[in-house]
Amino acid sequence: MSAKELPELPEELEKYLNKPYGGLFGNTVLAQVVEEIIADPTMDYRPGYLEEMTGKRPPSIRAALKTLVRLGLIENISSDIQHPVYRVVARSKKLVALSLLAYAVIDDRDGTDCMDMAVLDYYNRYLRERVEPLAVATNYTGEWTIGGESSEHDADSGYITFRAVA
Repeated sequence: MSAKELPELPEELEKYLNKPYGGLFGNTVLAQVVEEIIADPTMDYRPGYLEEMTGKRPPSIRAALKTLVRLGLIENISSDIQHPVYRVVARSKKLVALSLLAYAVIDDRDGTDCMDMAVLDYYNRYLRERVEPLAVATNYTGEWTIGGESSEHDADSGYITFRAVA
């Protein structure tokens, strides 16, 4: 198996290698908590776990979690005030944006295409159905009708077939 040679990281950037988001937001408690949460958005988080993962003290972790709740990135899913449990708000576009930023940092550092693949996946899952029919419709000045002749492949795709009326 041959190893792909990665570009050498410039010395001035090495100090940012182990910082959240490549040092873009500094090395704050908030940035470290966000990095942990974005790394696994399906997990439920307890303050003690985040203290252990970041090496930060309980008051600063609680403050970071309070900020993230206020910003709508996470929510407290526990009814026990003494033992909060936090979960990422999956519908948050901030989650998507921070995930893409994390991929961008990797891409810039390693010369990969992680972010491009993630953007394409997001487009195919969430945007394509809304955007493509609009793009097609805005490029045609004639009259449109729904249905008509289509291939077997088109029928199985789940998309509505439009055709121009002559």
